[in-house]
Amino acid sequence: MWFVFEAEYEIEDRKANWNKPVRDTIAWHGPFATEKEADEVALARMWAKIDLYAHKARTVDMTAKVEA
Repeated sequence: MWFVFEAEYEIEDRKANWNKPVRDTIAWHGPFATEKEADEVALARMWAKIDLYAHKARTVDMTAKVEA
């Protein structure tokens, strides 16, 4: 099961700190059945906000792994 995590990030010393998403801008999209589907959504979300430097959308695999 795949999701897309999207957020804008804090700016520190005129650079985006990719470890500090701005809480009010966090959005989850999904679930998606395949990684390809999630990648297409992530790419579309990135292009939708291409003018924002500190914005990123990335795929996240949330598939539960069953151990024997």
